[in-house]
Amino acid sequence: MHTQTASTQAPRPASGRAMGPLQISEIILHTRHFDIMQGWYSRLFDGLKPAVESEPQRGLKSAPEVTRLCFFRIHFQYPFTQVLGLFEVPEITSGNPRAPGLNHMQFREASLENLFQRYDMLKAQGVLPFKTYNHGPGSSFYYRDPDGNEVELSATNFSSQEDYLAFMRSEAFRSNVEGHAVDAQSYIAEVRAALGMSDNSPE
Repeated sequence: MHTQTASTQAPRPASGRAMGPLQISEIILHTRHFDIMQGWYSRLFDGLKPAVESEPQRGLKSAPEVTRLCFFRIHFQYPFTQVLGLFEVPEITSGNPRAPGLNHMQFREASLENLFQRYDMLKAQGVLPFKTYNHGPGSSFYYRDPDGNEVELSATNFSSQEDYLAFMRSEAFRSNVEGHAVDAQSYIAEVRAALGMSDNSPE
């Protein structure tokens, strides 16, 4: 588990700072036509190549039906990034929940502290993530909206753009692009303790 990444290198925002607005960070599409879609979006983005692409048949622990994936980094102004991802799901049809189309949307926070503060705020209103991941480059809390759409709130685990990109080029990331599932409460407590963050969570 890459908790060391988040615990030792994340930015330390000033105490009491407002969370600020979320920024749209990621859109993920399911497709049966991975190569065709990848080529189409590469042309759409003026020859842009994927920043990350998995090996065929690797799949995801949380979504084993995904056999390949790639991410186009459309815009990058650290810590914010705008990404389009393609997830190959060979068995999808238009009539099932894994139909071609939207997989999830991601909104990026400016820091882990902001991500944790928003978790506290939503928890106080009875809204909890259904899964939480330390992906290595960043940490993500996944929620469902009232219609069942998956909404990912994320923040980078690194204090600098250089360290962030270096990790994404590492074998540790290439061998496990999904990262590791974590318990939200335990993870927040661990990172806050390591970085000396104040615990403002509601009782």
